[in-house]
Amino acid sequence: MSLSFHIDFNGNCQAAFEYYAQHLDANIGMLLLFKDSPASSSVPDNWQDKIVHGNIKLAGIEIAGADVRPEHYNKSKGFYLLLTFQTPEQVKQVFAHLSVYGEVLMPPQKTFWSSCYGILVDQFAVPWKINCGG
Repeated sequence: MSLSFHIDFNGNCQAAFEYYAQHLDANIGMLLLFKDSPASSSVPDNWQDKIVHGNIKLAGIEIAGADVRPEHYNKSKGFYLLLTFQTPEQVKQVFAHLSVYGEVLMPPQKTFWSSCYGILVDQFAVPWKINCGG
């Protein structure tokens, strides 16, 4: 058995995975386009270069994703991806990258459980909590 997460994207799955690979030291696996799959006939021409299935490995965990057509897309809610780092500096650095064009819900700060903790929704509508566990 294995466990992974699947995130629906609003047409920007490839951009999100490339951003995470660059800023979170993640490794992109497959990025299968609609046009290269049996699902190509189910989407319009302007959606053929979108991702029907992709995956990326981040800190040993697989995150899968796909582009969902606008009429079927709903923003993620009810969960956050939690990243834990050893130092406040690491938290602040990653938070700075993920918050670009995103929404900061709680800037990195000291809490009763962490020396540095912050919450944001990134530019791809993915919710994150960034924690210092050191």
